[in-house]
Amino acid sequence: MDIALRTTAAAIALSLLTLPGAAQVGKVSPEDVVDGALDMKRASEKADKLIPDGTKYCKWGVASLDTSDLEVAISRSLLNHGSNVPEKIPASKMWRVSLVAADIINQFAMNVSECDLRLRSSDQARAVFLSASPALERLITVRTRFDELAYQQTRWQEQSTQAPRNDEVPDPPGAGKLATGEILAAAREMKEAAEAAGRVTATSRKNSACIHADNQGKAPDFTDLTKLIDYMIAVSGSNSTSTIPAANMWGVSSAGDAAQVDILLTLEGCSTYAGEKKEARSAATESLQVYHRLTAAIAAFDALALRQTEWEEKCAALSESVIREQ
Repeated sequence: MDIALRTTAAAIALSLLTLPGAAQVGKVSPEDVVDGALDMKRASEKADKLIPDGTKYCKWGVASLDTSDLEVAISRSLLNHGSNVPEKIPASKMWRVSLVAADIINQFAMNVSECDLRLRSSDQARAVFLSASPALERLITVRTRFDELAYQQTRWQEQSTQAPRNDEVPDPPGAGKLATGEILAAAREMKEAAEAAGRVTATSRKNSACIHADNQGKAPDFTDLTKLIDYMIAVSGSNSTSTIPAANMWGVSSAGDAAQVDILLTLEGCSTYAGEKKEARSAATESLQVYHRLTAAIAAFDALALRQTEWEEKCAALSESVIREQ
């Protein structure tokens, strides 16, 4: 799984553009959105099939989410009356589905790591691991593809707004604009958590008790995340009324996702001998701690990005209403 997941990590880091002023993008086809969501559902179903053996041989914990939750999210957010494809699917609805998939992936990743601890002592645990690893890779891959569609739809919505908001267009009810400082704090924590994960990964590569892939891959690129943080620092100290586009937020979040895959691989590589070697056990424990911190930081930042996406959509609808009345 190492090389495959590192390839996935690189794809995550490169798949989402983040800088404003990028080329115009087209509207995403609702059919493509639903197809992408169903790909995630099918990948999740394959992971679910491993639960009985994973519970028996790897001591998997009970997951709070499974495919049924993803199916409900798809039905509520992407379909009309639970089965019909609508003419337009807002980006925020797509991101809501993606975040459910992210939770399922994180839970499944933690369960797969339980098999790592038993690889050397149980043939059954090894068999579960060999099935679960590609299932996890598939889940990550299809979610990344779906996120590319959601990102494209977010940018299309931002670019296709009929008119910029102005003082004559009030904030939509119950949908206040996010404060730049709130986004800044979440972005800083995500970057710090990702960098901490990177340090643990770098240290583990010097640890002979951990197993390493031949292809270590490139470290996640935080260039665009740093640029966004620097910009928010600049506007926070001025009288600027600048708004951070939701697409920019979703774009830089991909660097956190790539770092998350890297630390997951580190956890896997150090868990194999954790039961026998103190150095491996210590590295695995530290990897798990930073994985949880990074996962929480990404979730908090993504929640803000979702709120910003919903705010943009409500502002666009209100602006269109004002234009029609003029």
